Amino acid sequence: MWWIYPLYILDLALMVYLSFTLGNIVDMLDKKTKISGAFIGGVLLAAVTSLPELFTAFSSIFLVHNATFVVGDILGSIIFDLVVLAIETFIWIKHFHESKFQRWHIFNGLFCLAMYLAAAYAFFVPKEYQLMLGDINAMSVLIFALYVVTLFLQPKTSEDEENEKEEVQWSLKKIWVLFGVCSIVLIGSSVALTYLTALIQRAIPALSGSVAGALLLGVGTSIPEIISTAQLFRKKNYDAGFGNMIGSCTFDFAILAIADFVSWHQMAEGLHNVVERGIFIAEPDALQFEIAGLAVCAAVILLCVLRSCTKLFEKHKALSYVITGVLATGCAAAYVLVFAL
Repeated sequence: MWWIYPLYILDLALMVYLSFTLGNIVDMLDKKTKISGAFIGGVLLAAVTSLPELFTAFSSIFLVHNATFVVGDILGSIIFDLVVLAIETFIWIKHFHESKFQRWHIFNGLFCLAMYLAAAYAFFVPKEYQLMLGDINAMSVLIFALYVVTLFLQPKTSEDEENEKEEVQWSLKKIWVLFGVCSIVLIGSSVALTYLTALIQRAIPALSGSVAGALLLGVGTSIPEIISTAQLFRKKNYDAGFGNMIGSCTFDFAILAIADFVSWHQMAEGLHNVVERGIFIAEPDALQFEIAGLAVCAAVILLCVLRSCTKLFEKHKALSYVITGVLATGCAAAYVLVFAL
């Protein structure tokens, strides 16, 4: 079974290349059209870069029949995305104050925080207080509804009149075709990642389902968001970058809700408490994911508030390094503690 490890690495490498390409495509769309960068990043790019989570969730349910993979993958991806967002902001903080940055990112972060709280209710409130609709937890309905609200509230058009169209040589048709091709290939690589993760877990029995989901699937399926956001930050497009990362997190929560909708009687044997709380299987790891996730989400919201509502990053550049460095370090420490405790 030695071959599963190089295949896993090759699959990740393919996802890195596709993500790098998608970052360039989104930046070109932002410059070529009047669509808001927050919308392009938070809806279009977030949906594409979250396709691995969507298809690994379906694969985990219908092919592997393991709900803990879904929980570990989704919660692991969300917290990992938020941690990387804080770290990447610190790395590219130099031009952060110069870019357009919409206040919508604050509200999107608050929606993400509300989804975390709804998931915490589903995970940890005693079964007699759970609101169930058959095998579906009512919190899944709430989480999905919150995501739909974000789609309606998302700013659709750009307020910036100076779209740098002269910098983009490709036609819109060519850009959209490449966007579609990259999305399709990303779907295939994400399904392969689920199979490889299941094989690696069998080869390493010490890995629990949720830990394997968070480490092997959560990190792997977060690669598209990480690389594409880094590429957008490098191009000083922080609006689309923040939209991508936070939008991917809210979309991931929607995927968790959808997984609950479609997972009836598809669980592995022994997970009988699915009828008590749906897909929200309360393994010990879930508590760590929730606590760390809430802390990291709050830190990212604070970062958005400081950027949108203050002149701190513009007038105090040295202090901006300190603040973003402290937030990035704290977020990274919270992520490490998830696996250390």
